[in-house]
Amino acid sequence: MFEELRTFLEVAESKSFTKTAKKLNFSQPTVSQHVKKIEIYFNNITLLTRSASTKQIELTEEGLTVYRRGKEILDLLDRTFEELEELQEAGAQTLRVGTSMTIGNCLLPKVLKVFSRQHPEVKLRVTIDNTYEIAELLSREQIDIGLIEGKEIAHNFKRVDFLTDNMILVAAPEIAAQFPEFSASQLGKMLWITREKGSGTEQYLKGFIESNYIKVENKIEYNSNFAIKEVVREGLGVTFISQLVVNDELKSGELRKLPINKEYPRKLSYILPEEKTVTQTVQGFLDALLQVSQAVEFHP
Repeated sequence: MFEELRTFLEVAESKSFTKTAKKLNFSQPTVSQHVKKIEIYFNNITLLTRSASTKQIELTEEGLTVYRRGKEILDLLDRTFEELEELQEAGAQTLRVGTSMTIGNCLLPKVLKVFSRQHPEVKLRVTIDNTYEIAELLSREQIDIGLIEGKEIAHNFKRVDFLTDNMILVAAPEIAAQFPEFSASQLGKMLWITREKGSGTEQYLKGFIESNYIKVENKIEYNSNFAIKEVVREGLGVTFISQLVVNDELKSGELRKLPINKEYPRKLSYILPEEKTVTQTVQGFLDALLQVSQAVEFHP
């Protein structure tokens, strides 16, 4: 009966059996049958008539009443389907993961592959942003777990390190050849390609520059590790970046490490609300994260 009612409403709005048949991909006799069934359902009352002047289909007074109520009925039916879908989504297991860009681009795809194979029933929602924004999302309970690389975050969370990365100074081979040894003054004159304020990489870069008394004369900021890597690979400047990001380029020789005075390790961490119990879904994700992290091998 709902299909017939929809057909009747379409005829009433288009004022044409022919147009309705074309729009709904029905034959014209099928449209006529649908309308007739509605009229029979309402005690054989005539709902449509043809105007003598315009030759268009018009609603009778009774037809106008059925049209109005029919719209309400089908609108209510559509809302019912929407509410049922929302209930089904709410009942389904969903894991909301927020991750900083380095982890999100370089490590997370492998983690999701492992997790999805082990937990195919879980729906995943991933947000990739800088460390500051991921911490903000977790504080507002808009994600279930955060993966970050920054040293400083503005909230108190349960924070656990899962991988030790290295921050390294890299450049294209032709630029790296100009640095047989570490030189703060020479580095200061180079164009620096850096991440934006609020990112974990930017926090480490700031510490590196300040601790080595490097006076950077010129820099370009990007909010993408991939963009930084590509720009530096083209020989535009130098960058202080996660080895996780450039590991493949180091292996291929497209980028080279520049000498620095010491190592700059950094911890990649996951953060969780301090008071909340870890769910089985989150624990499954942490197991996959640990499995992938243990398999990471850095180029010497």
